[in-house]
Amino acid sequence: MGSEMCIRDRFDLHADIGYDVMQKKHTETDILNRFHLQKFLEGEVSYIGMASFFEGSETWDYMQDMVLSLKKEIEHCEMIDLVLCGEDLTENGHIKAILTVEGMCGIKEHAREKIEWLYAQGVRIASFCWNEENLLATGVKGNPEHGLHPLGEEALQAMIDCNMLVDVSHANERTFWDIMAHPSARVIATHSNARALCDHPRNLWDDQIIAIAKRGGIIGMNSAPAFVHERSEKRDIPHLVAHMHYIKQLAGIEALALGLDYMDFYEGCEELHTKNLEDCSKSQRLIEGMLTRNFSEEEVRLIASENALRKLKEVL
Repeated sequence: MGSEMCIRDRFDLHADIGYDVMQKKHTETDILNRFHLQKFLEGEVSYIGMASFFEGSETWDYMQDMVLSLKKEIEHCEMIDLVLCGEDLTENGHIKAILTVEGMCGIKEHAREKIEWLYAQGVRIASFCWNEENLLATGVKGNPEHGLHPLGEEALQAMIDCNMLVDVSHANERTFWDIMAHPSARVIATHSNARALCDHPRNLWDDQIIAIAKRGGIIGMNSAPAFVHERSEKRDIPHLVAHMHYIKQLAGIEALALGLDYMDFYEGCEELHTKNLEDCSKSQRLIEGMLTRNFSEEEVRLIASENALRKLKEVL
């Protein structure tokens, strides 16, 4: 049995589709069908985390607008199903969409109420911040002496109570360890690589990788070129696969997943990609790269979808 089986069940934990919907919704209609669906199908994506992405200045009203606009787009696309419970993962030939939130800067009060609203809309994975510092927590460009704030503690407890996955991909080190101090938090990193191989603050140090794995979490490998290698000529599939091998040796194969963070739909970012991974339609090339670089078919299946599915089912 060849690589096709692995590819057909691919789970991409992170794509900023909600952001793209908001950019296009005033001038375009049927956005998922017209701009994304064919790429998903060509890349054989079966499951995808569709992120509503907030940089740091957005209001709660704007957050609600993006989440609801994305949800409406999913509901209008016959080939994409919104995942709300375990039964929604049953294979039926459709792509399965999981709502995620990247940065909850719009939550400035009443954190529990707003986390519960997000959960009611279908959000199952969320991070407190993007790269900035907000009233909840501190991102990688924030004050390194700051971490999770009191309002963030309230939001974290609400996420624990709702059984949501806590995404630490953009958290600074202080925020990361503040979150990990809560043993009930279900922690994942949807789109981060190994900092030992690429010293970028968005990547994870060894002790962070080990802590996530010990918690039963997963780490989605990110194809954004700046997180693959510091040298531009080495931002390619072999070096992205090298991150997988490194994390496998450090924390085990069960800790690995995909969160490829393609940016082809961002204006001005069309060329911002790892070599030969221009968009999600090209993801088969990554699978082939894994198979030709000492990953077994069983290991590729685990990384491509099974580890992420296992983790998602814990909260559905």
